[in-house]
Amino acid sequence: MKKYFYAIPFALALCLSLLGCSNKPAKQETAAGRHPIETSKPAAAGFPETSPSLPPGQDIDTPQEDNPQNNAALIKPPKKAPQTTKITISAAGDCTFGSDQSSPASVNFYSVYNKKKNDAYFFQNVKKYFEKDDLTLVNLEGTLTKNGTRMDKTYAFRGDPSYVNILKKGSIEAVSFANNHCKDYGEISYTDTIHTLKKAGIKYASYEKTSIYRTKKKKIGMVAVNGLSGTDYSKKLINSGIKKLKKKKADLIIVSMHAGIEHTSSLNDTQTQLAHYAVQKGADLVLGHHPHTLQGIEKYKGAYIVYSLANFCFGGNTNPSDKDTMIFQQTFTFKGNKLQKNTSARIIPCRVSSTTAINNYQPTPLKGAGRRNIIQKMNSFSKPLGVHFQRDGKIQN
Repeated sequence: MKKYFYAIPFALALCLSLLGCSNKPAKQETAAGRHPIETSKPAAAGFPETSPSLPPGQDIDTPQEDNPQNNAALIKPPKKAPQTTKITISAAGDCTFGSDQSSPASVNFYSVYNKKKNDAYFFQNVKKYFEKDDLTLVNLEGTLTKNGTRMDKTYAFRGDPSYVNILKKGSIEAVSFANNHCKDYGEISYTDTIHTLKKAGIKYASYEKTSIYRTKKKKIGMVAVNGLSGTDYSKKLINSGIKKLKKKKADLIIVSMHAGIEHTSSLNDTQTQLAHYAVQKGADLVLGHHPHTLQGIEKYKGAYIVYSLANFCFGGNTNPSDKDTMIFQQTFTFKGNKLQKNTSARIIPCRVSSTTAINNYQPTPLKGAGRRNIIQKMNSFSKPLGVHFQRDGKIQN
């Protein structure tokens, strides 16, 4: 018994020694007696004992600016491509709704109008081109009035104010009204016509009066001058008109000029001077009238100059010997607010009448030989001016 008694203290001492030599840190209980935590070395003076709070998923060694969540706010969204807008403009020649008092009563414009009793009749063969464009512009060569006294001149044109509906039914939105027939029945015939156009909602440009037509969030500005009134005076009106339109932030500017020599394909100095001057001042397109016959098209400083669009729906002659005419169309392209360099243009060969025997005041597109003849004619007029037409009437770039 004694032997075992002395062995017990020795065994206890050995157990205590082994426990004291263990490498594992001792566990310390919380005051509540649960959730034991490991003890660690005391923190150095001035430093926190715990790590700073970090966003989920961010390592302490990772710079905050490299966090994808923060970078996303710094990345700018890609810029949207500017919107592309196309504006197609159709232009045609002299339109006279009425006749001179000397014209034969049985075949003059009044006679045909009274027989048809249909405002849509006159442009029904070309309306398919006009209603698909963004703006159609013609030269109004004559007055719409019941008032005034005929001026002492060879030809004077006057039509009933109700004839303005011919323009509306034909899908024609604007006219140039600065020519040698806009006051055929005195000043009152001019002011009456202006009043009639305004009332019908037809835009017009006339001498000092410019006009803006809005479509597809774009502004198309128009200037119209009568070159027969003098080159210097017309230049003054062109300059002031274009300045006025630029102040109004017009996106496109069209200048119509009434100039040249009647019944000839040759250009005179007034035409070229006015047209070039208009482009130099900022015109994007120049349209010419007065010769009553087709003339060439020039490309000048990137802009087209159509020197003469000839007659179109022309009540001034019951049977003109030259019935050739055309529609000029150009499509302008914008990217955002910037006009692109664009030469997309064509001619649509027409005849002033749907019949060759007489003028029935119904301009009609041509096919076959008639179409080819006009394209060949326009090539002969335009080649010296740097413009060539393909078989389909498009201008070759």
